Amino acid sequence: MQLTYRAVRYEVNPTDVKATASFSTGIYRGVKINIPTPVAKPQTHSSRQLKYRGVIYTI
Repeated sequence: MQLTYRAVRYEVNPTDVKATASFSTGIYRGVKINIPTPVAKPQTHSSRQLKYRGVIYTI
């Protein structure tokens, strides 16, 4: 996807965030209930070279 910000064009590759559901058990007014809690899987990030005000740095 190509985006523009302040007349500067750049390319963006969106990533998908996949989550799995797990359940926590709790008590509400004396009744046991299962509470769904999403757990996001960690993503690996590749190093990127960025430029800010003419200074190039890598994250």
